[in-house]
Amino acid sequence: MDKKTFHSRLFKRKIQPDNPDYWIILYAEVQHRLKQIEDLNCLCHFCRDERNSLQWTLKNLIKDDHIEENPKPINFAGKGYCAKIKDEEKKQGRPY
Repeated sequence: MDKKTFHSRLFKRKIQPDNPDYWIILYAEVQHRLKQIEDLNCLCHFCRDERNSLQWTLKNLIKDDHIEENPKPINFAGKGYCAKIKDEEKKQGRPY
């Protein structure tokens, strides 16, 4: 992934490739734009294409080691920790 100058909607300024925090700022910008699209709840093809492009950018930031992937719990069963606890409490007959 190449560094390019971009205008940040979050920070309201141009971000230059020589900025030492470039990748962190890009990550924050992508997350901010994804949240904006989510808040709009728009299903048009423009928003869908932008969401797909932003998600692709996030995957490449992780793949190219510009940011670290969020840590996954050990022995992850596909459920969040809270859901696993609730399931165990149901089995034991305790309310959650």
